[in-house]
Amino acid sequence: MAEVLLITALVLALFFIFFIRPARQVQGRRRRDLNELRIGDEVLTTGGIIAIVDAVETPPRGPMILHLELDDGVVVRARTSAIDQRLRTAAEVAEALAAAGDPPALAAGDDDSTDGDAPR
Repeated sequence: MAEVLLITALVLALFFIFFIRPARQVQGRRRRDLNELRIGDEVLTTGGIIAIVDAVETPPRGPMILHLELDDGVVVRARTSAIDQRLRTAAEVAEALAAAGDPPALAAGDDDSTDGDAPR
């Protein structure tokens, strides 16, 4: 009888060590990363969209809401549960933009696209 209890306790301990403990660590890391989100951080959503955090809205009731900038002037709102991971911090994003020289936008008549009707 003691052997059965010992084996059962050993199996439960191994189950906890290999399955439950790592899952809790991942959840804790994710919760910490979401709480550390700041304006300017680059994030990846669960839908696969890469965006930059434009604003953080903390309502008195309910979850935190993020304003995500997808492109210049295109901002969407999302809950923190829609964030999969933080790709880069605001400082890393600023360094990357400075290193790239922030390429200028196309002027109004500089569109290089074709209509597809006839070759130019």
